[in-house]
Amino acid sequence: MKVSFIGLGNMGGGMASNVQKAGFDFTVWNRTASKMDPFVEKGAKAAETLKQAASDADVVVTSLMDDQSILDSLQGENGLLAGLKQGATHVCVTTISPKCADKLMEIHKEHGSRFVACPVLGRPDAAADGSLIALLAGDAEGIETAKPVIESFTKLHDVMGDVPSHASTLKLCLNYSVISNIELMGEVYTVAEKAGLDLNKMAGFYQMIYANPILQMYAGKVKDRDFDDGGFKMTGGLKDITLMLETAGSLGATFDIGEIIKGKMDEALENGMQDKDWSAIYEISRARADLK
Repeated sequence: MKVSFIGLGNMGGGMASNVQKAGFDFTVWNRTASKMDPFVEKGAKAAETLKQAASDADVVVTSLMDDQSILDSLQGENGLLAGLKQGATHVCVTTISPKCADKLMEIHKEHGSRFVACPVLGRPDAAADGSLIALLAGDAEGIETAKPVIESFTKLHDVMGDVPSHASTLKLCLNYSVISNIELMGEVYTVAEKAGLDLNKMAGFYQMIYANPILQMYAGKVKDRDFDDGGFKMTGGLKDITLMLETAGSLGATFDIGEIIKGKMDEALENGMQDKDWSAIYEISRARADLK
């Protein structure tokens, strides 16, 4: 099977490495060309354009930033659609809006190709060690074709049916659960610190309360103010929280704590924290409480 991977950033690089290890005929493309070098050294082909990357590929995986970057990658004389053959499958692992996911399905149907929404759960370390969780929805044949590729960078995948927006909506709901808990932790640590409590005591209780390894990780990360890794950058977090709020609003519902989180993320960006991990919203809580 010929596989092309588009986007070799924090998440995409790890996923692409696992796809390459799985032994596919492999092509990569990245806007910053130097990021392709490690893959080329291990036998991958480096595409000069998106069109070239898609040419003859059976599966194209895109790991880009947002709705617009995905849509832009498809268009133009050197875009993915210009090279994508009939019946080929586009797998989108980016967290995008439900509306965009369904639009991508329509675009591919018109082109004669297949679309699979495949948002993933996990941070860059999970992408690198192949332990992501994938939520799959879209073209049934496309899902079956792409499964061996998806399985190379995941430990679990859940097929949700043929409506791409269902996968996107669930991903946003799950991400909302995580960031809401991060906000809760930040508020509690701020009050505990102001009261002069030992934050290690609070963190210990969080380890008992939260069985999920992701939340356990964040309980320690927030306590230690360990935000410099940029595992999930504040810019990406703001994009996701905005999608969460828009999705809830489109359904006639609200994510009230999300408005608070968005405000703190906006403030964080104003303070030059764009490359910090999204959990650095804790720093805004501390600043508002006059903690140094």
